[in-house]
Amino acid sequence: MVTVSTGSQGEGPRYYPSGPSTGQYAQYPQNPYPHGGPQGGPPPNTPYGDAAQSAQYAYSPYSPDPAPAAEEPRQVRRPATMIGALVLLVLSAVPFLVFGVLGLFVPISQDMFPPELGLDAMLTQYNVSFDQFLQAVRLLLALVAVLALVYIGMAVAAFAGKSWGRIATTALTVLFCGFLLLNLGGGASSLVVLAPVVLAVAGVVLMFLRPSAEWFAARR
Repeated sequence: MVTVSTGSQGEGPRYYPSGPSTGQYAQYPQNPYPHGGPQGGPPPNTPYGDAAQSAQYAYSPYSPDPAPAAEEPRQVRRPATMIGALVLLVLSAVPFLVFGVLGLFVPISQDMFPPELGLDAMLTQYNVSFDQFLQAVRLLLALVAVLALVYIGMAVAAFAGKSWGRIATTALTVLFCGFLLLNLGGGASSLVVLAPVVLAVAGVVLMFLRPSAEWFAARR
């Protein structure tokens, strides 16, 4: 049997075995927690024996799992088809940009128009002076230059991975090519007009090929 005695204030209970003592060795209190502290923890008011015992008691099955590290966004490499698309689209718009800018600053005279164009007869028919006609031409050239800049800007937006840039570039290409083809003439001028059309259509096709489509889908 074990006799329990209450110690002084601030001390825990003391345990003494019953029965006779040999008088040779002091009797030590028994451990009230032979299987560890409450709920499997370390015994109270007792230091850990070693590092292994400390690790054993430090682990608890009720401790929350550590928060998973945030995954870094995966960088998707731009495919070569998008680089080719940007080059073709810019090349298709550059002639119109240059032509529009030059038309705003280069002096234009009535003698510069070929006689077979019938400019004099047209001005007489509509009762328009050459100065008025020249102002209308310069305004049209300014509009062409602005549209070329907008077209290049949409192509750059698509190159940056903007889905709306790809859609806008496609819509402008359809309008641009339709207008040029409807007003296509004969002779060498038709080749000059067809070259930007071919470049623009090829650039749009490259933006919808499989590598480009997968790149746009990965960036969403």
